Amino acid sequence: MKKLLIILNCLFVLSCHSQKQEDARLIGKWQGTLNDSENSNSIEKIVLEFTKDGKFIQFLGEGKSENIINSTYRIENDKILATEENTNEVSESIYFIKNDTLIIKYDGVENRYLKK
Repeated sequence: MKKLLIILNCLFVLSCHSQKQEDARLIGKWQGTLNDSENSNSIEKIVLEFTKDGKFIQFLGEGKSENIINSTYRIENDKILATEENTNEVSESIYFIKNDTLIIKYDGVENRYLKK
């Protein structure tokens, strides 16, 4: 019985630690350029929007060629886990915020975004 209580307490502590985290600094719109993973050249303009209710919207390109990707997101430690609405595909990226700059590392490429 004592071993069972110890195991249950461990599981409880671990489940509390893995709960959804929030980062209020992330909320809002961020503007930058998307870089090519092969040569780090700028590909196109991108605006990222993070909402308080867990929505993540990416605006790629400009004008008539603008593409909008709707997702949801959650924060775990220093990672953004985004789930694309149409495909349910989950992507994971490392992020940090320094002053008014959001830096996201995805697939070895670092992109910088300024707060709008």
